[in-house]
Amino acid sequence: MSWAEFSRFGVALPGTLPNPVGYSIIAWPPNQINQALETVSALGFQGVQLLAWVQEAYAGEKAAELKDQLQKLKLSAAALSCTKVSLRPDSPATFTARFREYADFLHSLGGKVLQLIDGGKPHGNYSADEIKSMGAKMNELGKIAKDSGMTVGYHPHLGTLGETREGVGRVLDATDPQYVGLIADVAHLKLGGSDPAEVIRTYHQRLVLVHLKDVRRDAYALARQNPDAPRDLKIRFCEIGQGVVDFPAVTASLRESRFQGWMIVELDSYTPLPGGPAESARTSKAALQSLGFKIG
Repeated sequence: MSWAEFSRFGVALPGTLPNPVGYSIIAWPPNQINQALETVSALGFQGVQLLAWVQEAYAGEKAAELKDQLQKLKLSAAALSCTKVSLRPDSPATFTARFREYADFLHSLGGKVLQLIDGGKPHGNYSADEIKSMGAKMNELGKIAKDSGMTVGYHPHLGTLGETREGVGRVLDATDPQYVGLIADVAHLKLGGSDPAEVIRTYHQRLVLVHLKDVRRDAYALARQNPDAPRDLKIRFCEIGQGVVDFPAVTASLRESRFQGWMIVELDSYTPLPGGPAESARTSKAALQSLGFKIG
């Protein structure tokens, strides 16, 4: 019996996982942020990951309004995507000022993890010195975060240097573990050709957050034929348990590593179920509960 069949019959896999589970608002359009927060709260998720545009929309005194709303809904601001910070191996840009704005905003909400992706190319011919330089700049941002009690999480992402397993290793080897942790997105890793469970086991001491979503079977098949093709797809991902990610292997690696940090369902580049993002969230919630995560 596959884990999806366990989920279908309502049979839980052994042992409850200790991780808090949140949901990213990326699953909803920006004009539905209130609906997104209310839905996430009503379903029993404990926190949210916010996007960069939220920092701009709730800048200044409005940040207090958002903090109050999150508190009323009993949601933690688990993480913030720092979209406009995109360090490249072949560029001297540091984005320090922009990063401080993100860091100050998340700190005001009581958040912990600032998400960064790199701006490199998946198969870029970067020298060791270029990678080292980018790593140093990422470390500097990590120091800023640490000074405020937060953590930088590096997110290997499709279409970047971190798309490939080699790229993930190069970036993490070039950064200091005390300043830069890892956000393991199981779907991006899978679609890029990595084994998410292996990445989690290998870098468990650097893990600060895990993104959970599934990879569509058609997207994965296309990626195996042509690794460059998925970058042009608008629809790549799907609800947990509906695609090709081996979630029992992922949860086994989490149990083995004893990671107790945030799990964030991040469902983007997808087609919502007929009931909209809320139905997709309910579907992923049920799958995660069957895997041993406690939600609600």
